[in-house]
Amino acid sequence: MATGIGLDKRIGSCFLEAGLGWGGSCFPKDISAILSIAEDYGYQPLLLNCVRAVNLKQRQAILAKLMNHLKVLKGKTIGLLGLAFKPETDDIRDSPALYLAEQLLKLGAKVKGYDPVAMENAQKALPHLCCCPSAEEAVSGCDAVVLATEWEAFRFLDFAALREKVRNPLLIDGRNLYRSEDLAKAGWLHVGIGR
Repeated sequence: MATGIGLDKRIGSCFLEAGLGWGGSCFPKDISAILSIAEDYGYQPLLLNCVRAVNLKQRQAILAKLMNHLKVLKGKTIGLLGLAFKPETDDIRDSPALYLAEQLLKLGAKVKGYDPVAMENAQKALPHLCCCPSAEEAVSGCDAVVLATEWEAFRFLDFAALREKVRNPLLIDGRNLYRSEDLAKAGWLHVGIGR
């Protein structure tokens, strides 16, 4: 269905990928503003309320996938690849990755992360997040890895080599960047979104 919708040039396919939800400052702010105006006029915009709820549910689905595979998150080490709300920016406002990191920390997990440009901002926002200088260090010793932001550099990671660095080769692909068969050949269990 998304493929058909994406063929409409007014919409395009850029924002129709499954994932762990949208973030940033503009879209959430605009939805909140419309909801506030609707409330002022006594109108209940059910669709917009559902949109916001579904976005939060997408973030929580990643936690559920981690719990499903690891059972208990307390004491586990989770690696996050990508901390900005989207690639090509250092913007962490309403970042799904930082929401996930915060929830994991509350559940007693250790969280390691790497982002090509958003590390400084992420560290300021979440001081207990262990920011690493490379993707390889972020996944080293992890019980699970979550791809949170689809940076182009992450597309070409050597997962066969990374397999040797992790405690447990589980990748939760929050952006469906990888193919399960490719990860399986490298010795990983690949769990995508909406698959």
